[in-house]
Amino acid sequence: MKRKMLVSRIGQCLVTLVVFAVVSISAQTVDGDVEVATVDGEQVVKIRFDPFMDLCRGTYTEPSAITSTLYCLYDVRNTHSLLSPSKVEVLHNDPFVALIHDMVYDSEIEQLQSLGDATIKRSGPTNDSWLPVFYDNHQTYTLHDRDHPVVERLTRRIERATGLSCETAEDLKVIYNEVGAYRTGDIDSIQTKEDFHRFSYSGDRLATVLFFLSDVEQGGYTIFPKLRVAIPPRKGALAFWYNLKDTGEANPLMKYSICPLMSDEKWTAKKLIHTRGNELRHLCRPESAPNPDSKNTY
Repeated sequence: MKRKMLVSRIGQCLVTLVVFAVVSISAQTVDGDVEVATVDGEQVVKIRFDPFMDLCRGTYTEPSAITSTLYCLYDVRNTHSLLSPSKVEVLHNDPFVALIHDMVYDSEIEQLQSLGDATIKRSGPTNDSWLPVFYDNHQTYTLHDRDHPVVERLTRRIERATGLSCETAEDLKVIYNEVGAYRTGDIDSIQTKEDFHRFSYSGDRLATVLFFLSDVEQGGYTIFPKLRVAIPPRKGALAFWYNLKDTGEANPLMKYSICPLMSDEKWTAKKLIHTRGNELRHLCRPESAPNPDSKNTY
């Protein structure tokens, strides 16, 4: 009996040590965001986790040192913009991330969605049975400029708003998401040999354009964890960012994720703009590259 009690006490001590070790390790990995308080004579350790989750909830608050550098503007860089300037909201300066408002209209959104009626399958009851049928919560279809005038119109609108050429850009990809859909961290620059050979004629993916075609009540944010930037889905808006550094290399800071969709449906459309044809519009600056150490050159 005494032996069993001794083993039980030893087990309790080991559990206590493990819990203490976990708390200690966690406290060391949050960059000092640890608060120790005394409640009823006992110490309570509150750990603030990385704001990744706060970004998805939409509760993350940027420091005033960053927000004070952000701004909004009416972009009037070309003749068309004088009549209808782009409403630009800068979300991050370097690397550049912006949200351009009122870039696609309700009638155009309805047309884009109707073009995918033969492809998209929505979950829910079918005609044959009252039982719900669940399909993949992430479905896509691509549209070329020649498929419909609204697609070509959006391409021309992207060129005016971004100042970049879409001559070698990829086809517009329309994305339909249902509840639970998400995407883990990724960057839109070319990462594989297959894509490198596939797009050898057009170069790397210079920039990304993401249309928001629906409003969402909960979730579905596009977040850049390393930049601490969260973009909520706003119907009619366009998110724009560069995937490459000035040297033409992939920028690891532009790794982004799509937060889980908590309610409703979500429609977006993505256009990937390549470097070929934009050499004079977005200059590559090799001088920005780090100088090699002469001692390590061979």
